[in-house]
Amino acid sequence: MFAFGYDEYLLHAFPKDELRPISCTGHDSQGGIAMTLIDALDSLVVMNSPAKLRRAVQWLCQSLTFDVDARVHVFEITIRALGGLLSTHVLLEHKPSAVLGYNGCLLRLAVDLADRLLPAFQTASGVPLSWVHLQKGVLPGETRFTCTACAATLLLEFGTLSRLTGNPTYEQKAKLAMKRVFGMRSPVTGLVGNTLHTDNQEWLRTDSGIGAGIDSFYEYLLKAYLVFGEVEYLDMFTKVYTSAMHGLRLKLLASAPPDSPLPPPWLADADMDSGKLAQPWISSLSAFWPGLQALAGQVEDAKKLLAAWVYAWTQFDGLPDLFDMAATERHPLQKGYPLRPEVMESTYLLYAATRDPSLLEVGRTLQATLAEGNKQKCGYAAVADVSTGELEDSMESFFLSETSKYLYLLQADAADLPDHYIFTTEGHLLPPFQLANSQQPSADATTQSASSSCWDWWIPNFGNWLSYTAPSDDVGRLDAAMDISETASEAAAVQCAPMCRNVSVAEASERQHLLQSLLPLLPLNAHDAVLLRQRRCKACLQVSASMIQSATSLPPVGIVDDLQQCSASDDGICPVDTMQTQAGLTERRFICLLEVQQDRLQCSQYQEIKLAAEMSLLPNNALVLQQRPTQVSQTTLYSLSYLGSENLHLAVGATFGQSLQEAGHCGPAGLADSICNLLGAVVIAEPADACAPLTNAQELSGAVLLVDRGSCSFMEKALNVEQAGALAVIVINIKDSEAAFAMGSDEQPHDVMILSMMVSKHVGQDLRHPKDSSQGGSEPRLLNIDLVDLPNVTLGFAQSAYMEQHVYVPKATQSWLETNGDVTRLAQQDKSKSTWQSLVLDLAASIQSMQT
Repeated sequence: MFAFGYDEYLLHAFPKDELRPISCTGHDSQGGIAMTLIDALDSLVVMNSPAKLRRAVQWLCQSLTFDVDARVHVFEITIRALGGLLSTHVLLEHKPSAVLGYNGCLLRLAVDLADRLLPAFQTASGVPLSWVHLQKGVLPGETRFTCTACAATLLLEFGTLSRLTGNPTYEQKAKLAMKRVFGMRSPVTGLVGNTLHTDNQEWLRTDSGIGAGIDSFYEYLLKAYLVFGEVEYLDMFTKVYTSAMHGLRLKLLASAPPDSPLPPPWLADADMDSGKLAQPWISSLSAFWPGLQALAGQVEDAKKLLAAWVYAWTQFDGLPDLFDMAATERHPLQKGYPLRPEVMESTYLLYAATRDPSLLEVGRTLQATLAEGNKQKCGYAAVADVSTGELEDSMESFFLSETSKYLYLLQADAADLPDHYIFTTEGHLLPPFQLANSQQPSADATTQSASSSCWDWWIPNFGNWLSYTAPSDDVGRLDAAMDISETASEAAAVQCAPMCRNVSVAEASERQHLLQSLLPLLPLNAHDAVLLRQRRCKACLQVSASMIQSATSLPPVGIVDDLQQCSASDDGICPVDTMQTQAGLTERRFICLLEVQQDRLQCSQYQEIKLAAEMSLLPNNALVLQQRPTQVSQTTLYSLSYLGSENLHLAVGATFGQSLQEAGHCGPAGLADSICNLLGAVVIAEPADACAPLTNAQELSGAVLLVDRGSCSFMEKALNVEQAGALAVIVINIKDSEAAFAMGSDEQPHDVMILSMMVSKHVGQDLRHPKDSSQGGSEPRLLNIDLVDLPNVTLGFAQSAYMEQHVYVPKATQSWLETNGDVTRLAQQDKSKSTWQSLVLDLAASIQSMQT
């Protein structure tokens, strides 16, 4: 797979940056610097291609220049080009026989490139800009916004360059940027946002996650510790990892019934401060997380999450950029798979940690999908739409640097490689560096020299590793020292025992010999293996203890999963577009992903979602529920009584329409005993819900109309009744609850004049069938409506007012409900629930009762 893609690139695209595998041409994405060749360099070492490696290095050293008229992306060119040059230089320095006569030219190229990127760091905060011109530096008017990952994923490459050249400037700048972003975490959740301003360090986007825009921020904190050995990086990683696992994992509803399905173990996007779901989609870029967990010794969590990713892969035959939490629907716009490597990376790293043979089968499945669906005449093509299989004329460089590399390592069973090298976010290999000045316990001290061919080592006291104080720096102090309990330390030691076990000299020698036979061009060093295993052991102990401790000590501030009564003004089931017209009126929204289980329609996920989330782009099985609290100060109460009856009832006035006083039903203004009341004949609406023009309009002049709640908005009912000439409309809450509330509208304002109010179901029954029959005859009974001006009554009634849940069904979800066979079967089982609308309303009612 790699050989075919690489050869076709050289044949049809070189020296352009990337290959177009369908049209058999090339194109430039980063200035025409032969990006694919640079990105694939260390893959040639891994895959034992010495002749191709020599030719590639020779061309780069003789012909490559970065003095080009091009505006480039700092993050992308760093991880692909700078990382590729540095990794291959290190490998060739440690194995000169791979390219005889190599003179360090790749390092010189790396220095030239890095120097051209340094102007991006000239900001007020030191956080680098996203773009820079390779000849002119920062162009006038350049954007000042950057993503979290873009700013904080430069440390491995710039830090390695500093160590290789002795120039600390590169690492200092990348480290400062990393710490600046780390210092912008939410004080509530510990999460970071997605996009920030490089000068004033303010968040432009506060949605947090582990996918696009943030992903490698987490990755490089852990890997910076593993490569450089500075405990400060591990301290920072421990904090952000714990915050992410605590704040981004979807949770089972606390109030859900025992038979509710468990949610998949996704980490979703949430607001960094409130914890509300930011979008109901999973980013395929976050598939790297199980591999990161495997490196940090969180193997059980990694297994569960990787299983979900593999399931998603098999559902889509690839991973779309975004898909729903049930892995059934791809995003309507971000629906392609550009041959990304994250699921291959996680499969390989988890296999390396567990030696689980089933993961080798997963690797074969992943490779078969690409071989069958993506191989074209001149390379491997990205997928434009996973639902149709339509291909895109693109093969990005990471297909050769990462995707095919991880599949090769799985197929070769090279499980011991992570003991010797750390993979950058672009899949480039870096060895661990020894600390110049020791900043950590004796875990980095080795008992044998770097030239030793085998190794045996001792694990220091666990407790010493788990008690630490974060160092201070010029950015400000990190969080206070972690207070790890003895119980958490002991549990962490048990969890990390496989990673921290002693390795005998014989076993170490045998494993290194086997790995060398699999990867003959790759230099292997026993000292590096000692160093990396010790650092990974320490990382496992510290992260595990933090996770164990947080499970009992941290408040539940993750993705909000507590069901709340949703209130909104319009009634019934409405298209989602109606909600979007005046979203500012809504204070909270929730999303329910529908599924049929155990012969009922239910929510597979129910999460609060940010008001700013895009409501027009939802999974096709999504309901949206929203709430707006009733404003007590705007609530008007009326007393209702039939003429001649002593029975009094309460009604709640609407927020639209005229009041009694505005309608001219009060006595002269200014009199102390001024009375506001209205007397009218009670008539029952036909149709009962008043959602269509009234057929008994001839009876309504000067009448008070009784209307059933449901089927259309309150505003529509009021307009139909007003046009028929009635004096007032009383909406009866026919739902099971006996509560009434102040009706309002999210629609565009209308000139509704009619007096409008709501009564409970119980009051509505009494109004239809009064128990007091003192007023005889067949003539309509006269109802007296009086204004209630008693603050204590108003307060008490408002406190018991029912908060209405309002359901919005997007058109795509309507189609799903209408065409889903299980939904149709459920609807047909009960004649009283013959439509999907009834099933949806029943589901909404069950959510309400669950909260109540």
